[in-house]
Amino acid sequence: MLIITTENYTGSDCTGTDGGSSRTLTLSNTQKTVQPGLLLYVSGLAISLTSDYTISHNDTGTVITFVNPLWDDMLIIVNYYQEATTSTEYGIKRSDIQDIITTNGSQVTLIRQTTTEDSMGGVTAVSEEEYSIWALIQDITRKDRQIHDMGLAVPGNSKAFFYHEYPDTLTGNGDISVEVGDIIEYKDEKCWRVEQIISQRQADNEEIFRVGVIKKIDLDEDS
Repeated sequence: MLIITTENYTGSDCTGTDGGSSRTLTLSNTQKTVQPGLLLYVSGLAISLTSDYTISHNDTGTVITFVNPLWDDMLIIVNYYQEATTSTEYGIKRSDIQDIITTNGSQVTLIRQTTTEDSMGGVTAVSEEEYSIWALIQDITRKDRQIHDMGLAVPGNSKAFFYHEYPDTLTGNGDISVEVGDIIEYKDEKCWRVEQIISQRQADNEEIFRVGVIKKIDLDEDS
């Protein structure tokens, strides 16, 4: 299983002198870090691999080198995954599928709506909580017989692969598992609603990942 970690630094934690280039920062990881899912911010701005920084993924003490000038008072935030050693089959499988989702999928926002009702059952308020997650969204094909048999292979529907559970260190808003009714928002403001959880794959009686059918919300609004 991959473990996500968030660390906060300033430029003064790096080698080199104030305002210098090629300054390095050593992370506190105790397992090898991986590139998929790694996010690096300097003074609130996301920076890019190669053009802005390079990295040596080590078993311990991964080293980041900042290509451009870096000042001591700049705030640095690093979100990264590190591999966790495990001898359990389900742990290895969780790690494998999460790596596939982060490598081939996208970082999206899960929006969960909660309604407040009056004594007559009428909705008086709707509140929303947002969570940052990774998801792998694909088109439904003829090979997805289960989805076809369930009558869910209709225009506007797609299938999506999710972690079995997203930890607070990733979501920034507590642990969460995807459920029917959740809204998935992509960075270009495309929105889907989770229509059905069609599979909760297991190994050793432990859930590994979830597969859901999602429907574009704007199609609902146009109908």
